[in-house]
Amino acid sequence: MRDWAKLLEELLGLILSNLFAKDKHSFVLVCKSWNEAAKFSPFRHSPCLMFYERSNYTWKLFQYNRFISMTLPQHLNRADIRCAKHGWMLMTKPDRTMFFYDPFNNETIHLCTKVDAHKVLCFFHPPTHPDCFIIGIKSMVCTKDVEIVILRRGENKWSKSIYHSKTDFKLSLCTPVLLHQQLLHFLDMGGGIGTFDVGKNGSPDSWTVQSKCLWPSRLRGKIQQHFLIELRDEKVLLSVLVMHEERKVKVFRLLVLPENRMRWDPVDDLGDKVLYVSHTASFAATAPRQSMANRIYFAKMHGDNDDVVFYCLSKRRYRTCKTDFSSKNSYGFRDLSFATWITATPTPEFPRDLTC
Repeated sequence: MRDWAKLLEELLGLILSNLFAKDKHSFVLVCKSWNEAAKFSPFRHSPCLMFYERSNYTWKLFQYNRFISMTLPQHLNRADIRCAKHGWMLMTKPDRTMFFYDPFNNETIHLCTKVDAHKVLCFFHPPTHPDCFIIGIKSMVCTKDVEIVILRRGENKWSKSIYHSKTDFKLSLCTPVLLHQQLLHFLDMGGGIGTFDVGKNGSPDSWTVQSKCLWPSRLRGKIQQHFLIELRDEKVLLSVLVMHEERKVKVFRLLVLPENRMRWDPVDDLGDKVLYVSHTASFAATAPRQSMANRIYFAKMHGDNDDVVFYCLSKRRYRTCKTDFSSKNSYGFRDLSFATWITATPTPEFPRDLTC
């Protein structure tokens, strides 16, 4: 009988690519060689697309070009995903209750504080981290003001501040918020940038708006979808803007000019990067294989067979994961409203502190 510790790395990689959640944790505990294989596998933290089909109360997960139907706790039914980071999802229910859920380890952290009418909610550290906080923002009706609320770990009450700017800021409700170089970055409907310094919360100068970042100006009224991504290794921000009725995709890099002015500069090549974008989480990763580089994966489907859509930046065409479909426009695509891209964090040591 062959020694399990001496299996070929290629075979171990194949086994690992078909495991999910805690099964991966069991994989690394088999022996030293299996643990090493997991550490260096390009698929060890492969992004997943999670979405909820409300018509039949089913959660599905897309990974490695295949779908897995998932049985998740009852309290996730009718819950909306508001933000996803570090392997956790921040979710809210119609009764305004909030909770964090880790789908990879099936753990929940219930929050005693209810959410207000803030359309954008986000967090930036794992909920088990002492520095975790939740931030909410909404544009005020008929004014140029924005209201920002913060709930810190261990607190049971939102701190609220209202900020005024000379420039109108129409908050995009379908783009994640990013913490970049100690500032929170928000996108507006015309491609402008709002920044917020959490350390100066309550101070009038903590909120600033740059409204004329996108040129030519005619593009500002043609954006259909907005996504904001950070390239951490390069310390730059990217935006993915889906333009016009045909949903043509454009990528930009944020340039900081003299006097702290900002401008979006077109990007034609992502190099070895692949982008994953959804309304609740967007991020970049190094492509595990060259064929995946220079792509943008959306939370969209084509056809009746749940075929996930990506955009090939080099070819300027939409394609799908399962078939040879190719198109310059997005007609016939299905946007997944209750979905997020998410990446599992390294398997934690159990038990974790699940108080919040």
